[in-house]
Amino acid sequence: MNLWLCSCFLVVGLFLSSSALTPEECQHLVKPLLLIEPSMMYGWWTTIAGYVDGEGFDAIQKATESTSMNVTQSPSSPNVVVLSEKNKINGTCVDLAVNLTIDGNTASGSVGDMVFSEFRLLPSCDGCFILSVNTTARNLDKLLQQLNINIDVTGEEINIRAIYLIGKESTVKDSELEHFKQQASCLGFSREPDFIYDPKNGATPFKPV
Repeated sequence: MNLWLCSCFLVVGLFLSSSALTPEECQHLVKPLLLIEPSMMYGWWTTIAGYVDGEGFDAIQKATESTSMNVTQSPSSPNVVVLSEKNKINGTCVDLAVNLTIDGNTASGSVGDMVFSEFRLLPSCDGCFILSVNTTARNLDKLLQQLNINIDVTGEEINIRAIYLIGKESTVKDSELEHFKQQASCLGFSREPDFIYDPKNGATPFKPV
């Protein structure tokens, strides 16, 4: 093999081995925050970047132009928050609202009988959070049809794993985005984000400015 190529592969190998975090280094990056004060979640948030693993949902993520959400206190209980989400997917505006019940470091809720999700917040930059989500979805093919996404989904029940960087602003520093990628790598997402919000598209729809 060409000596120059050998040298390049060696450098790349050293870079990858040095950039990969150890389990001990990952531990504090992916430890969920206790949701003792739900007010820490209140307000409008913009999805800045995200990863998703799950049949069908990766297609939805790639077709997503923007996502914003508003978290408010529920009048029913101090341990319940209301998440109102606004999405623009494949040119279609999709709204949903769900009551999330808080238990320890987990907030969980369902949308009808189609989607059940568990949310955990991970530490991130100032004015940001990492949202780790585990979802079970049923009859996903119906939602894909409504969004004009042509993909066949096998099975009636799909398990989805996702991680999102959300912030009070629509952008973060490059160093903060790289930190998010490290956290994602610790959770098994060893690639570039599936979604990065592009501010050139204008302000996130539905979010007050």
